[in-house]
Amino acid sequence: MNIDILKDKRANCYSIMVHTSIEEYLEKVRSSFEEQGGIQGQREPLKTITAKRIRERMVADLEEGGILPPIVLGVILNENEFKSLENLENKESFDKILGSKDGEDIFIIDGMQRTTALKEAVKKNPGIKQQFIRVEYWLAAQSNAMTYRMLVLNTGQVPWNLRRQIEVVFKPIIKGLQQSNHNIEIIEVDDSKRKTRAGQFKASVVVELFLVFGSRKEKIDLHKEVADEFTRQDFIESTSRPEFTEEFYRVIDYLSRFEIALGKQNFFKSQPASYIGFVTAIALHTMGRPGGNHTPEKREKQWQTLEKHIEPFIDKIRSFSDEERQKFVCWDMLLKLTGKSGATKGYENRQFFKEAFTTLIEEKFEVDSMEVCWRAY
Repeated sequence: MNIDILKDKRANCYSIMVHTSIEEYLEKVRSSFEEQGGIQGQREPLKTITAKRIRERMVADLEEGGILPPIVLGVILNENEFKSLENLENKESFDKILGSKDGEDIFIIDGMQRTTALKEAVKKNPGIKQQFIRVEYWLAAQSNAMTYRMLVLNTGQVPWNLRRQIEVVFKPIIKGLQQSNHNIEIIEVDDSKRKTRAGQFKASVVVELFLVFGSRKEKIDLHKEVADEFTRQDFIESTSRPEFTEEFYRVIDYLSRFEIALGKQNFFKSQPASYIGFVTAIALHTMGRPGGNHTPEKREKQWQTLEKHIEPFIDKIRSFSDEERQKFVCWDMLLKLTGKSGATKGYENRQFFKEAFTTLIEEKFEVDSMEVCWRAY
């Protein structure tokens, strides 16, 4: 049968190991490989002398009939496809499922350099494409299940920081976000288009918001190993819950509607740090502080409280005239408090807006103006 199936019950994923021809494999990952593994920011084939020598060795081994270590691919399925894996009979039925997936749903988790070597070997000796390799597929119906699996059991030979690992499942997250809310538009990394209206988000911004929501921190220093390790632990706690991604989509929906309601007084657009502060404040309210997670019962209660008060708040702002809205926002005060520039000030602004929105939540959104929020820091 040349197919081996195991279910990861904790992460709700399937691990499926198959034997496949090099030709079949390269065709399957062609789109993903061209987009650097389907990972925004994924490292391209390494160009150092050592890396080139290693690939040359791989090519030579392949020409002599050698076998490379298994390549690992990630696949996001819909609910019906995922359920069908319970009764998977053979590789042919598995291939039918994979055949329906596009490049956004299949990505290279571990094997970018080996894939490069395979392409070079086939180009040098076309007969190699008939040889067989092992491919391990990790399949999930939810992107956060794949995220959790990667953070805990990352098989990459070269360590990735947290952001890079999140970017592995970046495409499915964006896809799910747009499917959940058709009023949201995502501007891709390589798109020259600029944000022109509320409800538009750059893809890189969504990734960062996903990071701060999962870590519950407005500042993530991924350049420090210790900080990254603690952040990773916090993120594992968050993504271990099946509802995590849906909660993130809900936060972005609130953010988008809040921004649209602000109209011309859109401080989200003029102050990017406000996005971070808004998402972090809601994360802390609903999930608790890092290292001190709310119980499921308290999380549900916190979400209900948030929804009960944020909905009428957004409706109230939307009903204002431009003059009333400007007075409510306290625009001049906000500019004075956040007008300075620089990297340090950027981090201070993140804290400023986190405290501001935390105050707004604590006040149950019942404020006469945003002054009480802006003066909270």
